[in-house]
Amino acid sequence: MQLNDTKVVGNLVRDPEIHQTPKGTPVVSVTLGVNESYTVDGEKRKVTTFVDVQTWGPNAENLAKLAKKGQEIFVEGALRQDLWEDKESGQKRSKLFIKVNSWQFTQYRLTEEMRQAARV
Repeated sequence: MQLNDTKVVGNLVRDPEIHQTPKGTPVVSVTLGVNESYTVDGEKRKVTTFVDVQTWGPNAENLAKLAKKGQEIFVEGALRQDLWEDKESGQKRSKLFIKVNSWQFTQYRLTEEMRQAARV
């Protein structure tokens, strides 16, 4: 059995920026900071993992319109891997990211500006 289902809650590390594919499909790539706290020998520690996420189509349009740096969101999707060859060194490179199927704010804190943008 194979399963590729990933769920992550994190904070946007920058405002989402929307781009278009050559065929005009909207796409947003952004990074989430996912915080984890734990205790070692009675000392609290925190580590942040940075997770790249990508969403397409209407999900991308809504994320770009409504979300801002620092907001906490929940994403659900599948792990994907980009493979390419570095043009300068010729070395093969790869990067894991989450291809988002759905996303939502973890807390309902829409500002009036966000409400107006959602109506557009």
